[in-house]
Amino acid sequence: MSNAARCMWLVALLGVAGGEVRAQTKPKSPVPVTRDTTIAPMARAKAVTRMTPPLSPKKAFLYSVVLPGLGQSRLDRGTSGALFASVELAAITMIRRSNADLREVRRYRIDTLPADFVVSGSTLTKSGILTNRYTADLERTRRLHVEDWIAALAFNHLFAGADSFVAAQLWDVPVSLSAVPSSRGGALVATVKW
Repeated sequence: MSNAARCMWLVALLGVAGGEVRAQTKPKSPVPVTRDTTIAPMARAKAVTRMTPPLSPKKAFLYSVVLPGLGQSRLDRGTSGALFASVELAAITMIRRSNADLREVRRYRIDTLPADFVVSGSTLTKSGILTNRYTADLERTRRLHVEDWIAALAFNHLFAGADSFVAAQLWDVPVSLSAVPSSRGGALVATVKW
């Protein structure tokens, strides 16, 4: 038997023996017992805080809608908060990049480049114009890219808010996740206790 197990047995035996000694030494005459009421409310407060989320579902939703990942981090869900924050940063980066591409198309769309120059005496004349690769279709496509990334950003805000709201609602539901081997490979098992 290990030292830790021996210590646990010793503490348990002392606790039982101490309870028996206290039970034998109780006075037989009725003595008024005063109760310390300062401990009970503190114990109740600790029990309540374990079962209630740090944020109400409404506040958690609002925190995550304003700044994705904030509500999750307040609910001790750092991994999902980091996921929503990284999607937010990626979407903002892509919006900036797509806006730069759109500005480039708009700037060069009206640009013309002569195909050749003809020199006759002291005059220089343009002969033909090269086609510009910045067309109206390319401008429309790049504008759609910007709109798609803005939609992804809005979706991330709403989805982060919904995730935070549900996490606050299900705060006191204990869930146990585990991976188990099966004949076809691995399986993910979730156990929910009610």
